[in-house]
Amino acid sequence: MRVRGAGRLRRLARAAPEHELLRLTDEDRRYLNTLHDESVPLPPGAEATLSEANPVLADLRERYERTDVPARLPSRWRRESVGSFLDLRYFRGETLITWHYRELPRVTRLKYFIYAREVAERDSLGLLGRLEEDGAFGCWTFHFPGLGTVSRDLLESVNEIAFLERTLELSRRERFSVLDVGAGYGRLGDRMVAAYPLLEDYCCVDAIPECTLLSDYYLRHRGRTPTARAVALDRLDEELAPGGFDLAVNVHSFSECTFAAVEWWVKRLSALRVPKVMIVPNEPEGLLTLEPDGSRRSFAPLLEAAGYTLTRREPVLADPAARELLELGDHFHLFSLER
Repeated sequence: MRVRGAGRLRRLARAAPEHELLRLTDEDRRYLNTLHDESVPLPPGAEATLSEANPVLADLRERYERTDVPARLPSRWRRESVGSFLDLRYFRGETLITWHYRELPRVTRLKYFIYAREVAERDSLGLLGRLEEDGAFGCWTFHFPGLGTVSRDLLESVNEIAFLERTLELSRRERFSVLDVGAGYGRLGDRMVAAYPLLEDYCCVDAIPECTLLSDYYLRHRGRTPTARAVALDRLDEELAPGGFDLAVNVHSFSECTFAAVEWWVKRLSALRVPKVMIVPNEPEGLLTLEPDGSRRSFAPLLEAAGYTLTRREPVLADPAARELLELGDHFHLFSLER
């Protein structure tokens, strides 16, 4: 059977430049084989602070080892994984904390353009025009006329803040406080403080000592302290008071924890009487933990048992075509404490 137009396709293929179809440029190879972008120099003192030799990190690790709580039971964040896939100096590159599209630069650039356009559509506070991205600490960035310089950090943060603004109208409040469970390097705290001048307290907590070090360092580097702060795991009882937070957020963290760890955190949220909790899991459907043997388990019953009811759920991207092209099926979940 003759395919209509097949001859024209063959002629186009023969005429197409070979390097466009088969050959990778040096830039392509560099991007595909590099986990972070070193084009922005590290700030003074970063090499010493973001080092395995830092005595502060050694102290945090020792203290966390002595903190015998279920939140310390690892699954994805095993010690060997942290050591091999978390360069402290370039923590905003591709690490255990943040992933990037690992495709040819021109394909990745196109995806980030689509992503940025989608986020801009729901950016009611105009944060893409207000919040800057400097590409520091290994962060991959992309510049688009009319949209500015964007990164995964910036786009995810603006999108998450836009959801919170739609559902909770935080900008209308005189003041509010946020508890970030599994805060990573504090990226959302940095953006929230910049977005909301009346934010009273943004507290970053994590069961991983390296993340506590990074959050504390990054928030200080960005000038977000004392409004934003990092609290060590063994200081939670002293630093967190019941009724002290209006909102808790958990972005891609519970999905990388064990059932026992999530149970411990959720009970603590309930004991602190946090009225609203935003959770963004890794999976398009369900709320699933990651057990040490690789199995998954729903943690939805834990939220229900603690008195949290799902009040809103929506995809992180509104356009189904964009979700398919970007392979981004995540959903925002907002829970309310009913008792």
